[in-house]
Amino acid sequence: MNKSVLVIGFNTRPLVYSLFKSGYRVLAIDFFGDEDLYPYVEDSVILTKELGSDYRALKDTYSDILADFTIDYIKSNPNVDSIIIGSGLDDAIEQREKIYRELDKCSMLIQNLNNDIQIIKKARDIFSLYKYLGDIEYKTPLTIPFERFHHKSDSIRFPFILKKKSSAGGTSVFKIRDHHHFQNLIDVLNIAKDSSEWIIQEFIQGNPISSTIISNGEESELISINRQIIGLAFLNPPKNFMYCGNVVPSYIREDLKETITEISIKLTHKLGLKGINGFDFVVRDGNPYLMEINPRIPGSIRASEEAFNLNLLDLHVKSFRDNSWPEIRNSIRNSERKNYATKLIFFAPKRITPKEVKQINNLEFVHDKTISTNYIEKDSPVCSILYNNKTFANSYFGALKIADKIKLIINH
Repeated sequence: MNKSVLVIGFNTRPLVYSLFKSGYRVLAIDFFGDEDLYPYVEDSVILTKELGSDYRALKDTYSDILADFTIDYIKSNPNVDSIIIGSGLDDAIEQREKIYRELDKCSMLIQNLNNDIQIIKKARDIFSLYKYLGDIEYKTPLTIPFERFHHKSDSIRFPFILKKKSSAGGTSVFKIRDHHHFQNLIDVLNIAKDSSEWIIQEFIQGNPISSTIISNGEESELISINRQIIGLAFLNPPKNFMYCGNVVPSYIREDLKETITEISIKLTHKLGLKGINGFDFVVRDGNPYLMEINPRIPGSIRASEEAFNLNLLDLHVKSFRDNSWPEIRNSIRNSERKNYATKLIFFAPKRITPKEVKQINNLEFVHDKTISTNYIEKDSPVCSILYNNKTFANSYFGALKIADKIKLIINH
């Protein structure tokens, strides 16, 4: 009988799809419960359905709920073979620890296909990462804890970035124009309440790039270097620095690719990361500046699979097995780019009706489809778009044309 994998996360559909295609029996605990999730899972728990609520009401508290539902599911289904945690618990260390403790009670019957807690903590400790990179002479953005920042005396000048240490997906990142803007945000966000969670960072104007690395904890391989799409107004993101997708692979110089790969693999080995993980950079004047590490499978994964014709979720599972590294290494090294693949996330510019949702879901290249009997509220994600082409430009602009078709549906 095929092995079962329980996938947990904010949006599990891309991971579920790849695991299913590779022959695994897939179970999911998912926030949204997208229409195109169900054909690929044997069983699922959908948070919005269980709680009778929506994205706007739950998006700030779902990590606790996700952990609780996961623990209940593990207790009720002890025959699950393994577990993968996707996006949603990057900085929710306490909640992740609760899940790991429940897995420990299973006496290794359920394999944990995720990074260890201490490794995740180190991967999300930006000050330690920057010290390490500075010591080996890589450039990093000047970064100061909010509590130690004095805008009149410090070397960081306006405009600068104010962001939470846990700013997954760019949701808590703000570009500060001047002192008045700074003071206003401090008041609006009530930063004084949890000032230790905020940092001030030099604003690096440049191109957003990410890398995707696979490792067994000792050896590593680059999967892809990707152009990130951040805060693209055409897609209606509710925040200026919100993650909106990728183009895979990125179109960059070979020397820059080598430097990004070198940094990513050095950090992977330094931290002891396992499986597939993502690294976010901004490139300015030919120098990559690390922004953060995502110690989990990144959102660009399906685009990487499409670009290189690989099932990366299968390789992720195998990276936790003994003696599988030669197969993984050969699969990566023997792969060739088949296409450029663009992933876009389209957000609702206004309330969208079920009739419009159904029309959007019927479009080609649309994925992560909202249930067609539901309304979609303003600022909520509507769907993703995944579009392949032989050239970078045609892939990107082809995806934008699908986004334009969505706009025509909702603005008719």
